[in-house]
Amino acid sequence: MDAGYSAVRNLLWMVLVLVVLAVLSNFYVASQLSRNSDELAGIRLLIQKQMMGDVMTQSAELQKRMDALNQTAGGIDAKMKQAQDEMDAKLKKAQDDFVERMQIELPKIMDNYVKTHTPTLERQAEKELQKRGVPVR
Repeated sequence: MDAGYSAVRNLLWMVLVLVVLAVLSNFYVASQLSRNSDELAGIRLLIQKQMMGDVMTQSAELQKRMDALNQTAGGIDAKMKQAQDEMDAKLKKAQDDFVERMQIELPKIMDNYVKTHTPTLERQAEKELQKRGVPVR
């Protein structure tokens, strides 16, 4: 029976060693999981910092581009205003030149018209007066 107890005792020692090994392996796995969790949290923070840095960099670049676009638009507005002012000045000069020319040429045109049409109008007036019985010179 001593041999039976000895076999049971040996089995119990092996079970006890296996239990101790299982407990130790559980603690080891738990510590590794904790370490992995901490590393993942650190990586998450690092990624967030990188993303924020990228966002800030992109935001700064976007702001620079927007400023350049605003400057370009401001330059275009100034050029458009200048071109409009120049066109207004040219139009005013053309109108003034037209009025000045008409003041000079219109009296000449009217005098020429009167000279060319006066004999025809006089003849028509004489005929009309003769029809009504009014003596003509």
